Amino acid sequence: MIRVIESKDVLEIKSLMPAGLRILFLLLVLFPLLAPYELIIRPGWNSYLNVFFLFAAVISIGALAVSAFLVWAAAAGLSTVLRFDRADGSLKYWAGAPIVRWRTEKYPIEAIQKLQVDKHDWSDGAPSYSLVRIMNDGRSFKTGSSWSKEEIEEINRRASSFLKLKVGDVVD
Repeated sequence: MIRVIESKDVLEIKSLMPAGLRILFLLLVLFPLLAPYELIIRPGWNSYLNVFFLFAAVISIGALAVSAFLVWAAAAGLSTVLRFDRADGSLKYWAGAPIVRWRTEKYPIEAIQKLQVDKHDWSDGAPSYSLVRIMNDGRSFKTGSSWSKEEIEEINRRASSFLKLKVGDVVD
């Protein structure tokens, strides 16, 4: 979820992963764990050297992989904050997660070359979009993404007018 907070001298774009979503991912971890329990532990296998156990083991390994992915999503889902501050002429960028140390970067506002909307195409489903700030030295930093192109374009317009920059195009 992306929130924009604007005052006279500060524009802040927050893309935080809600604690409720992290908790939901952690609760969903339990569901795939039923497969190893029902297929490996509960039956009490007498012999492990047969095709049926091998089939159950492959399914259980897949279920454990899904659970591990959900734990990773809950623990490493990145939250970002992008703050444009005209009062001190700086751009601050924070990024972090529960298992990733929060990092802070600070740049002068003059170092921003442009802001643009970046399109992320996925193999299945609709594309997502994020706001990208491109610095004079060629480096770029992205905010969190949204499925709504209009939402990101509106944030781009607000940030560009706040900084008095030309509105960038959508990049494929």
